[in-house]
Amino acid sequence: MTDKREYPRYEMKGKVRFRVPEQMDISMASIKNISGGGLCLLTEPKVKAGQKLSLEFGLPGDVKPILGVGKVCWVEELDYPLGRFNFRVGIEFVKIDEERQARIDKFVVNCLKSQIKEEVGRKEGERIPDSDKITILAIDDDKVTLKLIKDVFKDEFNVIVATSGHMGLEKARELDPDIILLDIIMPDMDGFSTLMLLKDFPETAKIPVIMLSVVREKTKVFQAIQHGANDFMIKPFTSETIIKKIKKYKKKKN
Repeated sequence: MTDKREYPRYEMKGKVRFRVPEQMDISMASIKNISGGGLCLLTEPKVKAGQKLSLEFGLPGDVKPILGVGKVCWVEELDYPLGRFNFRVGIEFVKIDEERQARIDKFVVNCLKSQIKEEVGRKEGERIPDSDKITILAIDDDKVTLKLIKDVFKDEFNVIVATSGHMGLEKARELDPDIILLDIIMPDMDGFSTLMLLKDFPETAKIPVIMLSVVREKTKVFQAIQHGANDFMIKPFTSETIIKKIKKYKKKKN
């Protein structure tokens, strides 16, 4: 099984019609969650990792269905079938109309932002003064992930982004964030090297660090904690998970 999608996802229900191009039969699936990069589906027939599927599905309020092509990234057999569905399948979009892709991105971001408002107990229209906001520094070489983090969390937190370990270290020393989200797999200087340097400098040593990665091996979790990380999150993360971590580990200002 390959790594799962790394982008923030929104749990939703919906029907999907899909077809393997070399086959004539059209199959039905159920959406479990959606991100800007793809879908997680519940399926009855087993599909194979690497296969491309023709997809037809809709978002709430859509009049016309979204048509596209997706690639099967991973397949998991369910321990207990959900109705007639026996498998959970990760789909990455590989071909989709730009206008529909923009609609998906906007839908996911707006849904996640609404979730976050509920989780932090803020009413619609109520504004949090910038001075009262928690400051998050997100360090990740994936610009799509950084943009999603910024778009989703900007109303609730001050969000700073850095696309490399070197840049992240400089911004951490200069801006003193309350918490750092740090990706493990990065070119040049990886997350572990960045973490060790953060812990070496007195001005950044006490900032809580949560490591992010699609890597699922337990050894990486232990390695992150041994190097001084406060916690570890597997991508794709959910807004609920990040909110809980931030509330738990945010640095207390003197």
